[in-house]
Amino acid sequence: MRERLVVTLVSMTVGILAVFGVVRAYSTADLVRDQERVSVQQTADLAAVAIAARLQSGAPVTPTFLASMAGEDRRITFVDGQDARTSGGSAGSDGVDARRAVEGGGRVTVSESGSVQSERVSDALLPLVLLGLALAAAAAVIGWLLARLFARPFRLLADDATRIGDGHFDVKVHHSSISEAEDLGNALRRAASQLDTLVRRERELATVASHELRTPITALRLSLEDLSLWPQTPADVAEELQRGLTEVDRLSDVVSTLLESGDRSQLGAVSEVELRELAGDAVDRWADRARHLRRPLLLGSAAPLRATVVRASVDRILDELVENALLHGTGTVTVDAVVGHTYAGIGVSDEGAKAFQTGVLHASPAGGSHGLTEAAVQAESLGGFISVIDVPETRVVLALPLPGRATDHHPV
Repeated sequence: MRERLVVTLVSMTVGILAVFGVVRAYSTADLVRDQERVSVQQTADLAAVAIAARLQSGAPVTPTFLASMAGEDRRITFVDGQDARTSGGSAGSDGVDARRAVEGGGRVTVSESGSVQSERVSDALLPLVLLGLALAAAAAVIGWLLARLFARPFRLLADDATRIGDGHFDVKVHHSSISEAEDLGNALRRAASQLDTLVRRERELATVASHELRTPITALRLSLEDLSLWPQTPADVAEELQRGLTEVDRLSDVVSTLLESGDRSQLGAVSEVELRELAGDAVDRWADRARHLRRPLLLGSAAPLRATVVRASVDRILDELVENALLHGTGTVTVDAVVGHTYAGIGVSDEGAKAFQTGVLHASPAGGSHGLTEAAVQAESLGGFISVIDVPETRVVLALPLPGRATDHHPV
């Protein structure tokens, strides 16, 4: 966009300058020629008077005398009454000339070479050409500055749209004084809000399905299996119960498949990242808030460890964990990578008293009072979980499954 604006502005400026320059060049050339013609005529008038005065004094008209009046760029030729020709000067006769009669007999001709006129025209047009080039360069600089100014809001909105596409629905879309850019920003805000609502509902649905479907199905299967194994159950009834168990298993498989496909369809770019880098970014995001609360916020020193995650979702979970530690914990808050038997994770610890029960914080369909329900929902939607451990400080860990391993829900 910026390049097109610069090219358009410079092209318009060059076109205007070209039209103006051509017209101005022709008018300037005509003006210079007219001035030279008048000058040659004035020189002829002066030469006629000077020659007449010299003849009256009885002095001869010599080439040296004529050359002194002609100068370097012109030639003066005097023809007396007996047609004797005397010339002085060095110019040719292919340009403009002027003839005057001399009092006392004879005539004088003043001529100027065409190359001299061309040189005078070039000298007159040179400032015009330089001015055009300077204006074109100024137009390019101004065009680049204006294009940069006009393109900046749209470039910022493009960055905001990229972050929204990665799943950062809480991004603060930039405002702009350009009405078109502001309209686009408003559209991005509405889209981000709607996407956030849709994704939140999807997570809540996944939580409801996990807690309200799997548990009853499992209980129903156990009941049917127990009934089929009772000695008092007739054989034909037991056979029918076994067929019912098969259908229950099919239903359980369908529910598991739907939940797993939902886990794999997270909105946002899935990428392999360094967990310590994620922890460091979280520390940077909350550094100002920690200084305002006068709470030390540090990055731990764990060994490098990479994991494949939806970065936007992990950033949101870490933001909730860090915010909870700053607002409800005490002492130094430390963010660091942790490693379990079947998972890698990022821990957020503080020096306060334990606020939650040790173990896994499960997402509740009806919400919860511990303030980390949304983080737990997002963690489970990623195939991980939120765990609380004491080592001896209170640590809340976002656990993420390692590739090729099942995630066990046990603290480190």
